[in-house]
Amino acid sequence: MEKQKIFKSKYVKRLKENLKSRHSIHLYSEQIFPFDDDETLVLSTIYKPKDLLKKMNPDNDLDSAIAIYEGYRELTLLQASDERFWTYLTHVDLYQYMIKRWNAHIEGKAKNPEKYIREHWFLLSESQQSLMRHPLSGLWWGVHLSIDEERNDKYELTKILFRQLDFATRTLPTYRLGRHKEAIIGILEFIKNNDELFRNYFEDKTRFVTRYLNLIGGTVNLAYVDRTFFIGKLNRVKEKIKQIGSR
Repeated sequence: MEKQKIFKSKYVKRLKENLKSRHSIHLYSEQIFPFDDDETLVLSTIYKPKDLLKKMNPDNDLDSAIAIYEGYRELTLLQASDERFWTYLTHVDLYQYMIKRWNAHIEGKAKNPEKYIREHWFLLSESQQSLMRHPLSGLWWGVHLSIDEERNDKYELTKILFRQLDFATRTLPTYRLGRHKEAIIGILEFIKNNDELFRNYFEDKTRFVTRYLNLIGGTVNLAYVDRTFFIGKLNRVKEKIKQIGSR
C-alpha cells in the first residue's frame, strides 16, 4: 500500500500567499490542481486509503464523512489536526471531490472567490472550531465525535449529526462543548429519543440545545461528566424546546 503524503508547512504557506495575491484562483477550476511533489512529506504510519475518492459522495455528506473516517481511522488526534494533511487532501487526493462539492467559485456564485477558496481549501486555524468547519476535517471529526461502537449501528448517532450539515460544522463547533465526545453523544441521543420534537425547526432547536448546555458547561467541568448528564439536563427543558417555532 502507498503511504500517505502531506505538504510541507512552507508550501502550505506559499499556496495561501498565491491565493491571496489572486495569482492562483484560476487553478481551482482545473480538473487537476498542479502542485510540487518535491514539497511533500511521507507519513510513515498512515497509508493512503484505496479508492477513497470513489467513495466520496458530493451529494451526500454522511456518505463522505463515513468514507473519510473509515479511510483514515488510524489517524492520531494530532495528525487529524494537522493543517498540512488536510491541505494536501483538498489539493491532491480529494481535489476532484472538492470541485464538485464546493464549486460556487466555478459557477460564478461566490461573491469573493478568493475568500471562498481559502475557507474551503485551507484550515483557517488549528482550533477545534476551524477543524469542524473545514469541508474535509469536519467530516472526519464529526464521525470521530459521534461514532458509538457499543451500538448495533455504530453510525446511528452520526446519521443524526449529519441530518443537517450546519449542525455538525457550524452549530456545535461554535460552543466549547463541541469538542467533548460525551456531550455530542448525549445531545444526539436526546434528539434520537425525541425525534418528533425535532421534526420541525431542527436548526433553531439544536441551536437552543447547544447554547443551553454551553452555559451549563461554564460552571461544570465537562471532562468529568458523561452523556447521561447532558441527556438529563435536556430532559428538563423539553417543554421550552417544544415551544420553539410555535409562535
